[in-house]
Amino acid sequence: MKRRDLLSGLSLATVSLATARAQSVLGVSSVPIPPAPPAPNPQAAKVDDTVSSGFKRIVIARWGDGVLPEAPAFDPHPLTGAQADTQFPYDAVIAALVTPPPAQDGIARLVLVVANPAAPARMVFPGGVDDPDTAGRLQGVTVMNLQYMAGRWVTVDGGYQSRRLSDGTLCEITGPVAAAIGETVQGLLAPQAGCATPWGNVLLAEGDAAPWLKRLAGVGYGYADPAQAPRFGWVAELNALDPGAIPVKRTALGRFARAGIAATATPDGRAVIFMSQDGPSGFLFRFIAATAATDGTALDSGTLAVAQLNDSGVSWVDLDGDIPSLVGAVDAAANAGGSAFDAPGGIAISGDKSALYLACAGNAARTVPDALNPRAGDDNGHIVMLAPPGGDVTAKNFAGEVVLAAGNPDSAAGTLYAAGTSCWLRRPRTLDLDQAGRLWIGTDQGGDTTTTADGLFVMETASPYMLTTAYLAPVGAAMGGAAFDGATKTVFAPVRHPGATPGASFDAPATRWPTLRPDMPPQTTVIGLVRL
Repeated sequence: MKRRDLLSGLSLATVSLATARAQSVLGVSSVPIPPAPPAPNPQAAKVDDTVSSGFKRIVIARWGDGVLPEAPAFDPHPLTGAQADTQFPYDAVIAALVTPPPAQDGIARLVLVVANPAAPARMVFPGGVDDPDTAGRLQGVTVMNLQYMAGRWVTVDGGYQSRRLSDGTLCEITGPVAAAIGETVQGLLAPQAGCATPWGNVLLAEGDAAPWLKRLAGVGYGYADPAQAPRFGWVAELNALDPGAIPVKRTALGRFARAGIAATATPDGRAVIFMSQDGPSGFLFRFIAATAATDGTALDSGTLAVAQLNDSGVSWVDLDGDIPSLVGAVDAAANAGGSAFDAPGGIAISGDKSALYLACAGNAARTVPDALNPRAGDDNGHIVMLAPPGGDVTAKNFAGEVVLAAGNPDSAAGTLYAAGTSCWLRRPRTLDLDQAGRLWIGTDQGGDTTTTADGLFVMETASPYMLTTAYLAPVGAAMGGAAFDGATKTVFAPVRHPGATPGASFDAPATRWPTLRPDMPPQTTVIGLVRL
């Protein structure tokens, strides 16, 4: 087309549009006005991620990156046991970020501990053909060394503390139930969460091991034996700075599938641990140790209790410490009158212990709402704040309130956000408090991100609880918590199972993030969000 013809066409189009507008004003409808296109959804899930202004995103570790020095090159066509033993796994949830003693070279170092809950055959193996032996090694726990070099955090191949713990790892069992079920077991199975402790160790919370025991029945370690089941579903304690440390499963904390865990201590040094039960309707538990946490056996005796709703918050009801109550902690909690929360998950405790936050992902099956589960038939979720009186985390009663009710405020009834908040979220799963006291909320819609992308959101913990977006994950991905290094203004966060929408597979994922290469599968990636 010649330039003059093009300009002529543009002029005619302009005249036609002007005529249409004039006719519309005069009531003439012979030339319809095209409707304005809908505004794009700024929270829609995309094949790539979205980093909010004020941050830059760096990659810390991806599925297939080497953890141990003998790690082979990543080749998932198909993945082998040798790769699974030595590389960063398919899935990741932050358990803890630990600072080792300073070294003489002056280089800043951290030890990152992540739980690796899942290895779905449909996303891990070509054609979805399961390899249980390799899958069992993909799940578990990964300990990685990080060091600060050239202005950013990087992983250390074969670092001193770097190791993988999986289905074949030897674990010790201690506490009241050990004599009944055995004092050792092979394997950490389905760890869903973890936390650092004030006494320097890391707690690793096992989830529902039953699917893994069934999947691994033919692999070995005696998993086909029904007697193995009671040896899983516990909290394991680990000294992450000792590469030879054996994980210790502490039976005094009760046996149940956990979704969240947080630890603190009383002024006299006793450990206090809060735990949430994984499931659409789960209990909130508290354990108070009988002796100071510096005692190596402190978590082997104490009082386990369950939260029960009252008029102003919750009361803690002590459970019997006998073997049946500890092995069947959920039944014991129900019999004691414990109150169920809507898919309780992550737990965070403020530094002054004046507030405990609990993420609830929502329960569409709830028919009767209550003060701390405010909506029936809702699967958007909410966040509860419990207030120990005077910061006494051992108190009998905590006040409580709902500080956020999730969902799209234009379509979901009963949402609760601070006035002026421009973003929204669904299904909060992880909670972490940064050094400034801000609450970082990680969401997890189970891969179904058709409504909105999962991401990391930041809530101010002083009223009016203003919410902002820090990061939105790619389609099909969820967030696996956050950990913070204040000195370098870095937020560590795993982007879990990108591309794993309900209908996706290894061969046909919804995205191939982070590489976006057609020859690479999508990879769970620990990112660093660095404040600019």
